[in-house]
Amino acid sequence: MTSARIPTLRTFYRVVSIATVFAALVAMFGLPQGPARAGGGNSWNNPERCFMKKINKARARHGLRRLQADHDLGYVAIRHARRMASKETMYEQGDLGSKITNWKTLGQNTGLGGKCRSLFKAFMASSPHKANILGDYKYFGLGAKWKKNRLYVQQIFESRKDPGNIYN
Repeated sequence: MTSARIPTLRTFYRVVSIATVFAALVAMFGLPQGPARAGGGNSWNNPERCFMKKINKARARHGLRRLQADHDLGYVAIRHARRMASKETMYEQGDLGSKITNWKTLGQNTGLGGKCRSLFKAFMASSPHKANILGDYKYFGLGAKWKKNRLYVQQIFESRKDPGNIYN
């Protein structure tokens, strides 16, 4: 028969001390933040991260440079993805050129589907969407929002950094 190890009072005080120090550090400095997100938040959600990786892998396979996330584009993209999800319908932003204020070359992919992988395959099978993914762009913004097991996606492509938007 084995006996369970009972923590000593000393171990208990050590754990409490460590927890107290951690709580004090969080109170002073906050929790660590994730990478800057093109959607304006602190971290990419899983579908946005998936699209970011798949877009840049596809570009690399075609000898193209990686796209960099842009906060201004991402903010507009996530607003549109959320709006589509709230209305439970997919539609392109017809007025995208008026939402992005100082753009040079602008493109967008809008989608609705089940998961990143299947939606990305659909984009790559569509000539206009593939042209945006492999286009002469340097920056992009992504927005993805789940609602009722459906993924609403907006991708915005631009060749100029920090083009601005009407929301900032």
